[in-house]
Amino acid sequence: MSQTPEPNSRWASRRVETVLRSEKVAARHHDRLAVVYVRQSTMQQVLDHQESTRLQYGLAQRAQALGWVPERVLVIDDDLGKSGTSTAARLGFQRLVSEVSLDHVGIILGIEMSRLARSNTDWHQLLELCALFHTLIADLDGVYDPAQYNDRLLLGLKGTMSEAELHILKQRMHAGRLSKARRGALTFALPIGYVWRGPGEVSFDPDEQVQTIVRLIFEKFAELGTLGSVLRYLAQHDIRLGVRVREGPGKGTLVWRRPNRMTLQNLLKHPLYAGAYVYGRRQADPRRQRPGHPGTGRVVQEAANWLAFVPDHCPAYISWEQYEANLVRLAANRARAEAMGAVRDGPALLAGLLVCAHCGARFIVHYQGAPSHHTYECARGRGNYGEALCQHVPGVCVDRFVTEQVLVALTPAALEVSLAATERLEQERTALAHLWQQRRERAAYETARAARQYHAVDPEHRLVARSLEHAWEETLAAQQHLEEEYHRFVRQQPRLLTAEERSAIQQLAADIPALWAASTTTAADRKEIIRQVVEQVVVAVQGRSERVQVCIHWIGGGTTEGTVIRPIAHLADLSYYPQVCARVRTLTAENIAASRIATHLNAAGYRPARGGAVFGAPSIRLLQHCLGLRLGRGHAQRRDGLAADEWWPADLLRAVPLSRSTLHTWVRRGWVQARREVGPLQRWIIWADAAELERLRRHHQRSQSVEARQRWTTPTGTASTQATTSVIEHSEERTG
Repeated sequence: MSQTPEPNSRWASRRVETVLRSEKVAARHHDRLAVVYVRQSTMQQVLDHQESTRLQYGLAQRAQALGWVPERVLVIDDDLGKSGTSTAARLGFQRLVSEVSLDHVGIILGIEMSRLARSNTDWHQLLELCALFHTLIADLDGVYDPAQYNDRLLLGLKGTMSEAELHILKQRMHAGRLSKARRGALTFALPIGYVWRGPGEVSFDPDEQVQTIVRLIFEKFAELGTLGSVLRYLAQHDIRLGVRVREGPGKGTLVWRRPNRMTLQNLLKHPLYAGAYVYGRRQADPRRQRPGHPGTGRVVQEAANWLAFVPDHCPAYISWEQYEANLVRLAANRARAEAMGAVRDGPALLAGLLVCAHCGARFIVHYQGAPSHHTYECARGRGNYGEALCQHVPGVCVDRFVTEQVLVALTPAALEVSLAATERLEQERTALAHLWQQRRERAAYETARAARQYHAVDPEHRLVARSLEHAWEETLAAQQHLEEEYHRFVRQQPRLLTAEERSAIQQLAADIPALWAASTTTAADRKEIIRQVVEQVVVAVQGRSERVQVCIHWIGGGTTEGTVIRPIAHLADLSYYPQVCARVRTLTAENIAASRIATHLNAAGYRPARGGAVFGAPSIRLLQHCLGLRLGRGHAQRRDGLAADEWWPADLLRAVPLSRSTLHTWVRRGWVQARREVGPLQRWIIWADAAELERLRRHHQRSQSVEARQRWTTPTGTASTQATTSVIEHSEERTG
């Protein structure tokens, strides 16, 4: 007696008979493989929707019913738990495409087209290959031949609907998530110092030490001003951050980790610390999510592009104003042309503060030679257009002027500075002592817990007892080491300032210039002091002269203007060079000595170039030479160590156009009246009045004419020299 088949079996029999009667399955298809492609989108679907997985594996019997032997049926299930939105990381789909391209596949079976691909790009690529190699595609609705127009059109529509279905699902999920975020109820990984207390409720971390460290970070950044300084402070005092494990077996457990720059930067920039619930600060960028591109593919967005912003939703560590000030300070610390930049090493006190009065650009610091020989340069035109420097100013003179003005401005606040410094030091030491107390309390708790665990175990169970005993010993050693570090900290930095320390602080604050010049005050400290009161310094150099106009813009309003004298290379570039030249001409015409001219100029307030202190006699003589001034007889009589009508050889050579060698020859032969100077130098001093000067000029002209005639008649230079000498001797005899 035959049994009545079940409804599903009856339906399956009818489907098999219908498929078997299809003319699309030919003998050439049976010669190749029948591939069953199995895929689930996520691992959760694999665990929760096992019926769908069994239905996909059951397609292997469907292939056998279509005429394929079991040995020729290939099941590809490498993509279980992977999304079909792209081919990235889908090894099973890549294997399927490879088999089709090698003409190994006769038919591909899947319960629906969405299992093969959710992207039209991947789906139509597969259809092209199947049409090229005459590979069939089958689902629960029938068998399709991609090479036929009607089947290709139907498969294309199914692929489009599959992709649209995925888009609709994503859109619904995104809308729900966005609606929940705008109410402040969407949960996500919270930063350090916060935990989820209930659905949509954010609270402080219950551990007091975690809260203390977070508040300490914000306080030290407000005090020190740079991320690197805060990081060094935490490392110096061995302060670690309490982090909650976000995933894995120990999820929610508090662990202590060393601080790093990226963690501190995220902490200072996160608006949750100011009480604002924010969602969408970092959004996915499709250009950064392609395979092989490093990183998560998320980009930090501006505040206007955040998806959700709920102010005053969470407990805050800082105010919103302080949060915005921290962002401004972090942006200013970046090494950019438009930003002031953080305080860095180097003696240039005005780095980042100096602004060009012509183009508005910030000066850069150029160090050359000794570190103190720095120069401020406006190099925007040179960097952008290859032009010359807009302005350049020696740094020492400008630094000195601004420093003097800053010290004058700080003098009335000396007492306030001393009291503030005392209070700040005591607050800092109190905070560190409180943090040390929390660390000691935690170490004592860990030791007590290890002791309780050891005493609770059965003493006869030595395998467990030995492990617990070892753990107890480790906690005891860690507690002892922490106690030693704490006592060392107390000895170095007592909680309250001593009377000597208070007196030293008051004395230093009362004498701010001494504090400024102290060896313990670093260049970075001086820069920080200047930046507390100075907003910017505008500089304008007056042409190529030594005068520099400086305008100090103080924080809070007000300006101070002044003129700075810079050293320059050339005397002619001085602003008072015409006045100096006029004075030198007048005094030289009055037969005033060079030394007295220099004294006169120095008394009048004139100074030479290159930063020289005063004018000297050599610089005056050089200036007289450049101006073409000649010393007269009266000036020669006033030369130190010379009598009337006596000359130094150099002065005589300027009066008589002789060469130095000719003059020395005449002196050696006695043709001029000369004597040795009384002194260690024993220089020659030559006597020559007006008649003698005229005689020397005539003899020099005769010698020049004789040499010219001998050059045409005498073949050698020796004969010419002898003839010249004889002519000179003969003329000497006639004039004697």
